[in-house]
Amino acid sequence: MQTKKLDAAAYDTDKADHPHYLRNYEEYFRPLVDQPVRLLELGIYKGGSLRLWRDYFQKGLIVGLDRQAIKIEDPSGRIRTYEGTQQDTNLLDRIGHENAPEGFDVIIDDCSHVGELTRISFWHLFDRHLKPGGLYVIEDWGTGYWRRWFDGVSYDYRPDIRFRPVPFKLTSAISRLQKKTGRVPLVSGLLEMSKRAINRGRFYSHDYGLVGFVKELVDECGMADITRADRGRPPYRPSKFREMKIAASQVFIVKG
Repeated sequence: MQTKKLDAAAYDTDKADHPHYLRNYEEYFRPLVDQPVRLLELGIYKGGSLRLWRDYFQKGLIVGLDRQAIKIEDPSGRIRTYEGTQQDTNLLDRIGHENAPEGFDVIIDDCSHVGELTRISFWHLFDRHLKPGGLYVIEDWGTGYWRRWFDGVSYDYRPDIRFRPVPFKLTSAISRLQKKTGRVPLVSGLLEMSKRAINRGRFYSHDYGLVGFVKELVDECGMADITRADRGRPPYRPSKFREMKIAASQVFIVKG
């Protein structure tokens, strides 16, 4: 099995500026390195990262999508590029059917870094064009913290970790009542509304831009508990994710 490390120094890609990016990729890519991988990257700049993936996955087919037409000299014939936007689901379907009819092994979103657009391409590709067990990576999700980014808002978090005994006791009383009243719709609804009102704002969450979308994906990780028959909201379904890892500027999701 190939043991060489991912090294982006010789490639025209900003991944070379972030050593932890490549360390994280290696963790997931190592078992795939000698396989005929089908990889799709959204947002390819001048194509440097496609050359990097081509040279690392020597049996792989490397596909890229960008808003601008990108021409890459590739004697191997294993790099293919498309011009278009990540929210064009018809184009995404075409790319999938032409290059990975059985699904991609790896999809990387290094494209707009805009929450709304990333959400569209994620769910379309994840559900329709990623193999079970396949890896989906979202890069640079921290743009949601930047006030001058398209959908970013500056971070304003003032932690309050004081223990508040009165709200805590009220929440405890409501919780006991919920156990006693069971599933009586009106009473149950009023109790839940009360609990929401007491706890609202206790835990601050920055939910703007791509940061907000990543936090939506955390909810998908919890879907088995969200839909649990005895405590959640049936009908039950497991999460679509086998695993989700959030790292600085990167999210790794393995499809279940």
